[in-house]
Amino acid sequence: MPNVTITVTDELKAEMDKLPEVSWSEICRNAIALYISQRKTPTPRIELSLNTVILEHNNFVTGYPTLMIELKMHNKMDSEIIVDRIIVNAKGRKDSNVFPLGMGYDLHKKTVTPNSTVAARIYLVLLKEKIESLADVFTSSFHCEIHCAIYAEGFKNGYEQDLTTKIPIDEWKEVVAKTLKPSQIIRRPR
Repeated sequence: MPNVTITVTDELKAEMDKLPEVSWSEICRNAIALYISQRKTPTPRIELSLNTVILEHNNFVTGYPTLMIELKMHNKMDSEIIVDRIIVNAKGRKDSNVFPLGMGYDLHKKTVTPNSTVAARIYLVLLKEKIESLADVFTSSFHCEIHCAIYAEGFKNGYEQDLTTKIPIDEWKEVVAKTLKPSQIIRRPR
């Protein structure tokens, strides 16, 4: 077998010396083999679920009508992954018709340790023109289909998953009413 030399800090070496029964070569071999096997997988093994979906008239982060989507990402791998971007597309469904709502993204890097879960929030701004065009389309609670694409460092392909939630009609009507209400013009005296 070929030899490979690794460099560790003095502190780490002192800790290793406290465990003389451990075969550090075996630990390193296994860690390298695991890392290589994980990276041979072109797509990270992630599982997504919806934690919260809120439709708001005036989101405090965006200042606009917004669909706030909080995802839970579960890393199903035995090594950590670094998620570097999340892209989300949302569509409203009424009967067999699908209506695009918009797209949002999160470009903040997130380290997800092995077999653990982290949350990510994506704010999908709903433009006034979009709300206006769909104001009369949704007359009862409707399904919102959310397509998620997760990209992680070191992986050739992104992970994609579709999720579905229901948007209550009262939330939709409130957003429509508050977004499309006639603006009040304030006249200043001359």
